[in-house]
Amino acid sequence: MEIFRKLRAYGRVLAGTRYRRPPDLVRLLAKRPAIMAGASAYETGLLASGRVDGRLKALGQIKTGALIGCPF
Repeated sequence: MEIFRKLRAYGRVLAGTRYRRPPDLVRLLAKRPAIMAGASAYETGLLASGRVDGRLKALGQIKTGALIGCPF
């Protein structure tokens, strides 16, 4: 289920429902679908592997949210 939430979030960012202009990384990845697919596969692999400590995942999510301006 986590993967589907992440994909839905990517879709919202690319659609621009929240921002007038998507963040730089997402905007650049949208221009290169093959690279975006590779990055998504990498992140999906990290989610599925379970080898990353839960505290580090939480820290990464907080940092990512702070960078893109997400209130959550």
